[in-house]
Amino acid sequence: MARTPAAVQQADAEAKARLEFADAALALAGHEVTDPQLREIVERTARNELLPDEAIALIRRHIQG
Repeated sequence: MARTPAAVQQADAEAKARLEFADAALALAGHEVTDPQLREIVERTARNELLPDEAIALIRRHIQG
């Protein structure tokens, strides 16, 4: 299904808001995601490219080897 430029902009804005919220919540707890691979997984999840279960599996695989 083709997406209009307005729909793409809206989706990008929503993903940005999700990332900003997650970053703020982590910062309040004194944490931040600094690993580039983990950051990419978080960004892909925020853009709905990954389901949460898929993200969890990728994060576990990355951390646990």
